[in-house]
Amino acid sequence: MSFTFEPIEKIKRSFLPEGYTLTDWPSLEPYLEDLKNRPLDSKEALEKWMSDVSEIEAVVGEDAAWRQIKMTLDTTDKAVEEAFTYFCMEIEPKMKPYFFELNKKLLACPFVSELDKDTYFPYLRSVKNAVELYREENVPLEAEMSVLAQQYGVISGKMTIEHDGKEYTLQQAAKFLQKPDRELREAIFRKVAERRMQDIDQLNELFNKLLALRQKVAENAGFKNYRDYKFKALGRFDYTPEDCFAFHDAVREHILPLNKMLSEHRRKRLGLDKMRPWDGSAEPVGTEPLQPFETGAELSDKSTQVFNKLRPYFSSCLHTMTDMKRLDL
Repeated sequence: MSFTFEPIEKIKRSFLPEGYTLTDWPSLEPYLEDLKNRPLDSKEALEKWMSDVSEIEAVVGEDAAWRQIKMTLDTTDKAVEEAFTYFCMEIEPKMKPYFFELNKKLLACPFVSELDKDTYFPYLRSVKNAVELYREENVPLEAEMSVLAQQYGVISGKMTIEHDGKEYTLQQAAKFLQKPDRELREAIFRKVAERRMQDIDQLNELFNKLLALRQKVAENAGFKNYRDYKFKALGRFDYTPEDCFAFHDAVREHILPLNKMLSEHRRKRLGLDKMRPWDGSAEPVGTEPLQPFETGAELSDKSTQVFNKLRPYFSSCLHTMTDMKRLDL
């Protein structure tokens, strides 16, 4: 059985022009001004306004996501790095005060009480949460944090090692850690560790900058630490940090012994006196690790075949994503 999947079409816009592309702040600001100044004199006007706000959020969010994705695909491309940085430093900081005002406008609208509570409760709760967290002084700090956080991916994405005359990314090198040859595993492990250490000063500096900025953001918003601030910022309404600590204790009590048991089982299978960091993924001598694919295209093709046997709909979805070049394999 096969499943024919219709080509995905973009949702038609009802507020922004169909051909609109976010290029700079002046191209976006008039639409935000419209939303800020538009009267909300009925439930219908409110729902249309909310739909238009959602449309802008979707368009801008997709644009930001693609800027980040393009950076991830090629960490050496200065043009895409500059485009991402421009969004973080020149567009997003100007957007945030507007969305703060839009959120307040929504919460103050008398027709909110006429909205279906089951439908809108989660959304209105998140809007109220965003208003409570917003601090004008945090806007430039958050912009700097976005750029710094992305730099980790830029730095780590450039890391490679050489083995047998070939260059491998650290992700590609990980396959050697599954090999039965223990000397090879150790050599690869040490090469990877040494390569990471080459950037240790740069990464430590990056971490320290982010640590200081995040603590400042938390304090500005009235929190003692960034963890508590981020917990609220992520909208974790249904559980607390204390619940997380209880979960950690449960993992320590029940999962850690199981992990130790599995590690001991692997040690015996490998015939080792002592496990080392390069032994955690290894296969015993005489057993080669499974290698079901060599290339990204082969992974995609075989996955499509497997999904087709499980449920053709899944296969068709993956095929569509492949055709649209939405997979980075």
